[in-house]
Parts: sequence; structure tokens; C-alpha cells
Amino acid sequence: MKRLSLFAIALFAGSALVAQDLPKPSPMGVVKQEVGLTKIRVEYSRPGVKDRKIFGDLVPFDKMWRTGANKASAISFSTDVKVNGKDLIAGDYAIFTIPGADSWEFLFNTNLDQWGTGNYQDTEESLRIRVRTQKVPHTETFTFTVDNLTDTSCDVCMVWEETRACFKVEVDVDAKAEENILAKINEIENAYGVYNTSARWYLDNNKDAKQALEWATKSTQIRETFWNLITLSRAQAANNDFKGAIATAEKSKAMAIEAGYDNYAKMNDENIAQWRGKAGRK
Repeated sequence: MKRLSLFAIALFAGSALVAQDLPKPSPMGVVKQEVGLTKIRVEYSRPGVKDRKIFGDLVPFDKMWRTGANKASAISFSTDVKVNGKDLIAGDYAIFTIPGADSWEFLFNTNLDQWGTGNYQDTEESLRIRVRTQKVPHTETFTFTVDNLTDTSCDVCMVWEETRACFKVEVDVDAKAEENILAKINEIENAYGVYNTSARWYLDNNKDAKQALEWATKSTQIRETFWNLITLSRAQAANNDFKGAIATAEKSKAMAIEAGYDNYAKMNDENIAQWRGKAGRK
């Protein structure tokens, strides 16, 4: 029994040694970014240069690369996007690349469970693009970044050693926003706040002024507040009803002062001053 117990102890100790948690030479990294209403996520391993020549040597030119270490790097998009002007549907993709001296190809593959290039299948490829590279100051650790962020686009960039390669991601904010507006209105028919935010978004983005006026009017018909009255006044002005806009703004201003929201009172004063001259010409 003693001999068996010693054997069991030795086996356990060996298993514990194998399973112990140690620093990884190429640790995992994650980049997350919201662009408009689209969520982008990149998950990848991060090797270091470590005094090696990388591109054109450790990573040969004109041969497929898993784009990082260990498992192939992966990117996900929560909505349909355009990558360098080409359509790519929402989903998760393994990122493979073919590095070159002056340009790279980026390959978006639907098979995420790939640890090298040996099992790569062209039939699982959703998109392939070519980009020009840039020479940059030394970057020791393999890195993905999201740069040049706007409401509708961003650049996803790979940087390592002295090379930077980027592709542009564009999202359709308007279509998704309008889809969300209509879905929320249908879900909560009498939510005056939903009508107000929908009208305000249309006004802020120069959308259909008549639709904005309809929603702003519905919001105030359900319940009048200083903040949805100011939206209604803007919608009236957008439809060239400047006299009505001034009257509504005066009402919003009085309610804002009573509630202690001086900033809304000031906004109404600024709008009234802007519209007064236009109202006289109507």
C-alpha cells in the first residue's frame, strides 16, 4: 500500500508540473472597437521580434502566414461591413496574410480552428484584398490597432518589426440606426422618449424633416417636457415653420427655467434668435 501511495504521489506531482501556469512566449491579445453601431473584435497571439529578422526571413515573402503565433488571428464583425470597399457579411473570420516586400494580401477565412497554413481551404475563404505596406519605427511586439476612427469607418492595422499594413472597414450606420428606431417604436408604441430620440437623430443627421416632425409631435402629444419640446421646435424650423418653432421654443424655455435646467433655456434662446429673422420673412 505504501508503494502504491508513493506512486500515486509521484504521478500527481508530475501532472501538476505539466499543468503549471507559466508565462507564454506569445501571449494572447484582444482589440475591441465599436464603429457606429458595429462591434469589431480582433483576437491574436503576440510574438516578439527578439533580435530576429522577421519579414523576408522568419516570415517569408510571398508565402501564406497565419498572421501571428499559435492559432491564426481572428476578427469578428457584429454587422455586415465593407473591407477596402468590398462586402463582407457579419461573422467571425481567421485572418491569414501573404506578406510581400511592398504589399500584403489579407485573407478572411471562415474556419477559425487553424494553427498553421497546411489545412487552408480556398473554399472557406470569404474575401481577399491587397494593401500597400508602410515602413514604420521598430515595433517589438506583434500588434493589431484600430486607427482613424470615425462614426462610419476605421483602419485595422497590423504592426510588427518595421512594417505596418492596414485595411479600411466601413459600416452602414444609417441603415442600422433606422432599423433600431423602427424596432423600438414598434416595441414601445407610446414611449415618448423613443419618439423624441428618433426625431432628434433624424434632425442631427439631416434626414427626412417631415418624419422628424411627426415623431417629435407624437412625443409631445404623449407628454410635454422641456427636452422634447426643444426637439419639436427644431423639427418645426426644419420644415420652415419658424413662427411655430419660436412659440414652441418659448414654452420649452419656460419649462426648463422652472425645472432648473439653465442650459436648455440658453439653447432655446439661441434657437429663437436664429429663427426670429426667418419668421419675419414668412
